[in-house]
Amino acid sequence: MTGIFLALLGGVLVGNCMLPLKRIKTWPWECTWLVFSFISLLIVPCLIAFLAVPEWPGLYRSLTLAELLPSLLFGFGWGIAQVLFGISVVRLGMALAFTLVVGLGTVFGTLIPLVVLHKSELASGDSRALMTGCGLMIFGVALSGYAGKLREQPQRDSSQGYLSGLIIAVLSGVLSSMLNLSLAFGSPIAQAAVRHGAQTSTAVFAVWPVALASGLIPNVAYAVFLLYKNRSWKFLKHSPQDALLSMLMGLLWIGAVTIYGLSTRYLGRLGDAAGWAIYQIVMVLTANAAGILAGEWKSASRRSYVALAAGVLILVLATVTTAVSTR
Repeated sequence: MTGIFLALLGGVLVGNCMLPLKRIKTWPWECTWLVFSFISLLIVPCLIAFLAVPEWPGLYRSLTLAELLPSLLFGFGWGIAQVLFGISVVRLGMALAFTLVVGLGTVFGTLIPLVVLHKSELASGDSRALMTGCGLMIFGVALSGYAGKLREQPQRDSSQGYLSGLIIAVLSGVLSSMLNLSLAFGSPIAQAAVRHGAQTSTAVFAVWPVALASGLIPNVAYAVFLLYKNRSWKFLKHSPQDALLSMLMGLLWIGAVTIYGLSTRYLGRLGDAAGWAIYQIVMVLTANAAGILAGEWKSASRRSYVALAAGVLILVLATVTTAVSTR
């Protein structure tokens, strides 16, 4: 129950982490993203590891490159997914891009750890419940995306930009699962932290600085590219309110990821798979709820409301089904 609660809480936080973006008035996107990235992917993860993991960062010296490489590579792939997601939203709109990216990210991020790390349990009742929850989640996200598509202005589906946007969104969805894979396959790092005196429940904090610092590289590279291209460096000197809001975004995001990382240690033997599914499902539910409260659905049609309500009900069922798989 502790693990389920933590996964739910992490999903709520990450579903709201972009709300401060709506109140940023002066800074262009690249300024916000630069501060957000440094806070969420470098400064806070390292601070948490320093406070929670004994002998950090010296413990990494006891690990071989082969033991560090999975988290480094998966983290870098996830960083690319973040950049691609931003591009796909511009080309496809939030609803369709979110549906593709979250749906694919959930499938790959849940099923790969299940198949690779729990191969002997694929025929168990818990694994079947988990896969059923994933199927329901995909259906629920698709309905939510369809509702958002009905709400938004019609897209120019025949344009070349739309087709390239679909390809980018699919690639982003596949790569976005690597955030969970960096944790699931980062057990040598967590085990090294335990050997150096860390608690089993907090040893995962030693994995995040490796994975997230690797993911920082493409995020910062893209933000710096835009800063030079748009000559927007000058905005960083102004508007301390926008700076604080950008930092708040980073704190909400890394807080969600930290809580999710803890949840996997309490969710039993399928925690690295089931926890990701619960986290993603609640993220979609929270994002939809936040959109409704923010007035984004005021002018929506009845048809879009029905589709959204159906999607939300299926996502709730998916959450319950996935939670059952962790017994």
